[in-house]
Order: sequence, then structure tokens, then C-alpha cells
Amino acid sequence: MSLRGKTALVTGTSRGIGPAIARALAAEGARVLCHARSHADAQALADELDGVAIVGDLATDEGVTALAEQSSVAAPVLHVLVHKAAINPRPHESFDEVEPGIFREVVRVNVEAPLFLTQALLGPLRAAKGARVVLLSSQAGQFAGGMPADGLSYRVSKAALNAVSAVAASALRSDGILVNAMHPGWVRSDMEDPKPLSPRRKGRTPPSFSPPSPTTVLPGASSTSGARSTGRRRCP
Repeated sequence: MSLRGKTALVTGTSRGIGPAIARALAAEGARVLCHARSHADAQALADELDGVAIVGDLATDEGVTALAEQSSVAAPVLHVLVHKAAINPRPHESFDEVEPGIFREVVRVNVEAPLFLTQALLGPLRAAKGARVVLLSSQAGQFAGGMPADGLSYRVSKAALNAVSAVAASALRSDGILVNAMHPGWVRSDMEDPKPLSPRRKGRTPPSFSPPSPTTVLPGASSTSGARSTGRRRCP
């Protein structure tokens, strides 16, 4: 895999697996635009990777617009766009605890921001002539096998994000832009739920994070737009 001479934008690079994605893409030769809500966080990783700091609050229309404008100036041609930024303020909320304000904020950051940021960056993505868009999803949004009774706000947002990925893949296929949703699997990070590990995870070493596969992010590679994968496996 080589991304030498290519530019990638990764949202949410201040915490969790965002920095790992940015570092992995940089290691493959990409020039990485590192996004965070604060300039200090974005600049710290950008300095480490010899990349570019991009700042914007994805919970606001103004923040999404600012992010898109900065990215378009820094990268008039954008080869890879990875939507990692997401929030989950109440991982275990019960059905009767769902609040309108929190629900809307989760949907705003997890669904609307990736949708409208991708839309705003269509010019640079089309200019790449074979760009790749990856939306970090979650098994929490899968319908297969039913859903648990908790975390409605986050589950709804990830189910909707999968739909955004599928529709965008169909809509942008003629532009040569490949769009996929990917669930990276369980990764221990500074954003992991502090709740004690389940019996299934106890004593288990979490897998090191691997970035989206070459066929997902490498411009010019052969892959299927609209696919959704969990780790290295494609989901039905």
C-alpha cells in the first residue's frame, strides 16, 4: 500500500483511534490533514506528522463549513476522506432516558456532519479522479440479529450513517468516488467506556488498530463502493 503524493483528511484526530488512523496513513506516504475541535489538538498531531491542522466543531453548521473551507484551501485535490469523529455521551442510556437535546446532538455530529462535509468537499474529491471516502461505523447500528435495549441515540446515528454511506456510494459512483462504511472492531483507547470489561473481553489483548484496507482507501485500487465491513470481514 502506498499513498505517496496523496492527501488525506481525517476528522476527530485528537482522541481514540483517530490519531492512529492519521499516523497509519502518514506512514504510507500521505499528507494528512488532522482535524480536531481545538487548534492545539489539531496542531500537535499535524506537527508530529508534518501535516496540516484543521479546526472545526462538527456540532455546528459553522464548524462544518469552516472545516470544509480550510480543507479545500489546504487540499484542492483530496484523495482520501476518513470520517472518524463521533460522540456517544450516554453509551448505556435506557429507552426512557433518551432526551431530545442529546439525541439531536448525537445525530448532528455522527450523521449530519459526515454527510454535509462530504457534500462540501465534492470539488476536491472529484478532482482526485478516484477518491475514497470511509465512514467509521459500528456494529451498534446493525439490524441483523436485533438490537440491545440501550444506547438508542448512538445506535440510531450509526444505522443512519450506514444508510448515508450506501446512498452516497450509489450517487458518487459515476464520479469515481468509492464510499464505504467500516466498523474497525473493538480497540482499547482513551475513549473506551470505563465500564468493566465483559467476560468475553476479560484477559484478551485488544487488537492493534489497522487502518482501512488498501482497497478501501488507495486511489486506483479495485474495490466495491457501498460495501460495509467489520474489521477485515465484509458485512452482508
